[in-house]
Amino acid sequence: MIMAKKIRRHNNIKHGTIELVLLLLLQSGRKYGYQLAQELSEHTSSQYELKETTMYPTLYRLSQNGYLDSEQVKVGERRTRVYYYITDSGRQYLQELLTEYKVISGAIEQLLSYTESENKDS
Repeated sequence: MIMAKKIRRHNNIKHGTIELVLLLLLQSGRKYGYQLAQELSEHTSSQYELKETTMYPTLYRLSQNGYLDSEQVKVGERRTRVYYYITDSGRQYLQELLTEYKVISGAIEQLLSYTESENKDS
């Protein structure tokens, strides 16, 4: 029960950053879903992982909003891989998300400093 609550809290915080994380990874060029998940896990020391059930709907939504485009590439004889890449409006949206993230994380840092000093005084 306690572990389930911890996972739920972690997922709540992560949910608000999924678009930001995917767009950050796609800045450097086109990537397919599995590649995005692997890079994310690798570059965050497995602290931030995305399941397919979360990642693909987010990629679809970003595509529908014009922030991503995609290209189907045949791999092998029968497989097709969908590569995603960021559009100009996606780059602009990424900058907006980064600004919001920095403001929010800065405010949380200030609040943490305040509450830590309040707890020391108590």
